Amino acid sequence: MDTNKLLPLLTEMAVFVKTVESGSFSKTAKVLGVAPSSISRSITRLEAALEEKLLERTTRKMRLTPIGQKVFILCRNMLESAQMAVSAAHSDKNEISGSLRVAAPKALSKQVLMPMILEFTQANPKVSFQLKVTDHPVDPVGDDVDVFIHITENPIEGLISKNLGNCRLILCASTSYIQEFGVPSQPEDLLNHNCLSLGETPRDRVWVFKNNNQKIPINIKGTLTVNHSEIRREAVLKGRGVSIFPDFVISAHLASNEVTELLKDWHISGSYQGKIIAQYAQSKYMTSQLKAFINFIKDRFDSGYV
Repeated sequence: MDTNKLLPLLTEMAVFVKTVESGSFSKTAKVLGVAPSSISRSITRLEAALEEKLLERTTRKMRLTPIGQKVFILCRNMLESAQMAVSAAHSDKNEISGSLRVAAPKALSKQVLMPMILEFTQANPKVSFQLKVTDHPVDPVGDDVDVFIHITENPIEGLISKNLGNCRLILCASTSYIQEFGVPSQPEDLLNHNCLSLGETPRDRVWVFKNNNQKIPINIKGTLTVNHSEIRREAVLKGRGVSIFPDFVISAHLASNEVTELLKDWHISGSYQGKIIAQYAQSKYMTSQLKAFINFIKDRFDSGYV
């Protein structure tokens, strides 16, 4: 489609985005100050021009078709690019506004990022903030987020990376557990302990310890397997066994001497450790809200917030 034919469709694309976001023609019409029939005609013209059905409509609801979902994301990106152009033109203003979509793992989100996010949104009330909590890898381009914050030793290639901090895995047990069952002095001693594992994959029941040239895998056994760090932490605090956590999950309890780190001289292999990294797509223009947020959380990490 050449530019002359495309330009008249830009308005229809914007209307399409607003319609999907609002969930109804009548709500969109009210926001835009037009009749609902005008919204319907805009969608119809866009579908005719693209020669694809974008919305399945009934009297009670509407939903995107598979093609409609792809078109919606691209049209929304178009609108956001227009908003970025406006932001760039007014970049000398101090006020930060606009939408910001962030994805991050569950434990990191709840125990580390959420206090920072609440502080950031309070300081920047005109930023519309959306947090997507997921333990699965996210592509900031394909998954429709502005920035992905994760713990990894292998950052996603092709994205800009901002190193926020570091995270390591800690093996620990409560004081009461140690008093009753003793302190393991080497990885093999864990065969005689109740080990509480993550249990997301079969590999989670094999704890691998490294020390210089030594590498020792331990097929652990235990009475509790749970893929939720806070539940396992609660079990450890109650003296139910030994478990492994990212340092930010257990650091406060280590500081209060409620738990003790075990096998300190050994490095534990596994997920949920490495660098804490914010990654986002490369762009000639970085929105003011994304730049402000990255700088904000970087300052918090640098100041020992975690």
